[in-house]
Amino acid sequence: MKPPRRLPICLLAILCWQFISPANTHGGELDDEIAAIMKRPLFKGSSFGILVTELKGGRIVYSHRPLALQAPASTTKLVSCAGALGILGKDFRFHTRVIRTGELEDGVVNGDLVLIASGDPNLSQRPAKNDRLRFVDRDHSYAGFSEAGLVPGDPLQTLRKLAEDVAGKGVREIKGDVVVDDGLFKETTDSFVGRFSAICINDNLVDFTIRPGGKPGDKAVAAWRPDLSPVKVRIQARTVEASGVRRLWVETTDGPASFIVKGTIPAGSRATVRVGKFANPAISAAYLFAALLENEGVKINGGRQQAVFGPTVYKDYDEVARHISPPFSESVRVTLKVSHNLHATMYPVLVGALKGERGNRVAGYGKIREFFARGGLDVNSVFLDSGSGGGRSDSLSARFLVDLLHFMAKRKDFAQFFDALPIGGIDGTISARFKNSPLWGRVRAKTGTLVYKGSFNNQWIYLSKALSGYMDLRTPDRPDDMLCFTILIGNTVAPDRSRGVKELFGAQEDILKVIERYWNKPGRVKR
Repeated sequence: MKPPRRLPICLLAILCWQFISPANTHGGELDDEIAAIMKRPLFKGSSFGILVTELKGGRIVYSHRPLALQAPASTTKLVSCAGALGILGKDFRFHTRVIRTGELEDGVVNGDLVLIASGDPNLSQRPAKNDRLRFVDRDHSYAGFSEAGLVPGDPLQTLRKLAEDVAGKGVREIKGDVVVDDGLFKETTDSFVGRFSAICINDNLVDFTIRPGGKPGDKAVAAWRPDLSPVKVRIQARTVEASGVRRLWVETTDGPASFIVKGTIPAGSRATVRVGKFANPAISAAYLFAALLENEGVKINGGRQQAVFGPTVYKDYDEVARHISPPFSESVRVTLKVSHNLHATMYPVLVGALKGERGNRVAGYGKIREFFARGGLDVNSVFLDSGSGGGRSDSLSARFLVDLLHFMAKRKDFAQFFDALPIGGIDGTISARFKNSPLWGRVRAKTGTLVYKGSFNNQWIYLSKALSGYMDLRTPDRPDDMLCFTILIGNTVAPDRSRGVKELFGAQEDILKVIERYWNKPGRVKR
């Protein structure tokens, strides 16, 4: 037997370089420009994972450590949203029902009135008459972390309509209780978003708009919504000198919907949005629903209760009202546009409840994993605990996310998925980015930010600043010029949060500008 031939050392080194090289690109100017961005002073301890490919054919345009596992932050929502969209279907609709457990005789329900939670995350003012869901670019769920706005309208819009419909069926009195059953979900806590539920009234939040009082020392002035009798508020926040610090927060206290507004607000300053979170979403919803029923003239003899039986228990009971949501693609659109952590957390649990064996993350992500595996994605390279990207162990690679983008582009629901992504310079979480740029309106991408402040030296660490999506470089004579990209930047230490986010997103934007210049460079061979 002849001994195996050995490769020359020089050839072996070349072959190994092909596998371990941090970049697999066209080299030259493109590599140099992107390398210079990654060497900026703030990034001396950072790790980058980058992959840019052509959508048609998948040819690599640029790569740098594309297989490295990094914290994906909110680009995780591409996984939870795409998985839920593919499994439940773009035309799936939530049906939130109200049933009675007793006979209706002469306007009297001889039993309970039960609102059965369906997992609809948009029981609020978001549903519009055109079967779309409204949103604002800076969602109220981020109030206190960043500037936030409020969707116009009544946050109890859908719940109010259900109460009106109940009264419209002739109900004038309920002998038993008003019950909210949120038993569809068997898992209701998350380390990042806290408690959640299959019932979701106004994202289970009360919105506060806080203004300074007349002079320093006065109480702050606050308005809140929903402004209904179950919501109890105490104002302890104070007005300070105009040069003082704005530091406002809302504490949840005992009761179905009780809050204390605390902190300071400078005299003469603008209004500030903050939110208070329901301690128990089902109990809060039961009290709010009961109050709306009473506003419709319905007398309630019993209490306000939570049940956890789940929807199947009530299939044979008489229905008195029903809310049907816009198509699920609209829910995904809101989640991706504003990066809604609560909604994204709910999706794997929802998939588990409707398509798996149990309403929890394990069952839901099991179905989502199968969905992507059938599409050819390397699901064994993914480590996810959350649906939002807030899990400490969440890890993805640039390669996986780009593969997901390619996979979705081949599906019949791609138009809805593409429409759901924020548009650079126009809407969502990148509405303020790509201004005065050749990429204005041409980038559709999901952002991700995971940042913490340390106690040791009061610096901030960005565990992740991520961006993943599509660059639309199509022109009439180049209709296939679409690129998929992912840029993951991990472990960046910054002296303050505003500088960190500015330089990190600036680097991502600059990398995409370099890619765009290279792509449109005169004389480049176009495929």
